[in-house]
Amino acid sequence: MFSFLIKLIDSVVWPALLVVSIWIVFFINLRYQLDLNSYGLHPHKWDDLYGVVTMIFLHGNFDHLLSNSIPLLLSMGFIFINFSEERASIIVLNILATGIILFFIGQPGSNHIGASGLVYALIFFVVTHSFFTRNKEMLAASFTLIFLYGSLIYGLFPEFGKLIGKNISWEGHLSGALSGIIFGVLYRNRGPQKPPPLDDDFDDFEDEYWNTTDVDDQESFNTHIQYIYKKKD
Repeated sequence: MFSFLIKLIDSVVWPALLVVSIWIVFFINLRYQLDLNSYGLHPHKWDDLYGVVTMIFLHGNFDHLLSNSIPLLLSMGFIFINFSEERASIIVLNILATGIILFFIGQPGSNHIGASGLVYALIFFVVTHSFFTRNKEMLAASFTLIFLYGSLIYGLFPEFGKLIGKNISWEGHLSGALSGIIFGVLYRNRGPQKPPPLDDDFDDFEDEYWNTTDVDDQESFNTHIQYIYKKKD
C-alpha cells in the first residue's frame, strides 16, 4: 500500500511541476509584458530552432493555457503511472519529435506557441500503444483522454480554426499526432501489456492426477462379495 502511494504521488508531482512551470511563465509574461511569445517555434528558421522546446511554455491567453493544462496533466500522469522506466524518454522524445516535425511542415513566417502539440503527441502515444497491446488500463486511459479532449480529431484539419473563429496551429497538432504514433509503435513492447491467456497446464495436471489410479489402490477397490442363496423351507 505504501509503495502504491509513493508511485501515485510520484506520477502526479512531475506532471504537475511541468504544468505549474507553464503557468508561472504565462503570468510572468503577462505581468511584466515581456513579449515572450515571440520566442515560439518559427518553421524553417534555423536561428530560432530553440522554439522546439520553448513553445510548450508559451500561451496566447488564459483559455489557451487552461485548455492545454488539464489534458497535459492527465496524459502525462497516465504515462508516468504506466511507464515508470521509460517515462522520461517518452516525454522528451515526443517534445523533440513534435517540434522538429513542425519545424519542417509548418508554414514559413508563422509563430507556433502552446503545449497542444505535446498534448496530441502523448494522447496519440497512449492510443497507439493501447491499440497494439489491448491492455485494459491503457484502453481506458485512451477513451478518457479522447473524451476530455473532444476536438482531438478536428484539430488536425486546417479549417477547424476558421470554424470556431480561433487561430489554431493544426500543423502543431498534426506533428504531435505523428510523433505519438511513431513512439507508440516503437514502445509497443514496453509498459503495460495484454495479460497472457490462462495456462491450462494445471488443469491438465488435475485431470491426469485424478484419472490415474495406483495399481495397489485399484486392487484394494476390487472387493468381491459372495451371495449365498438359501431356499426357504
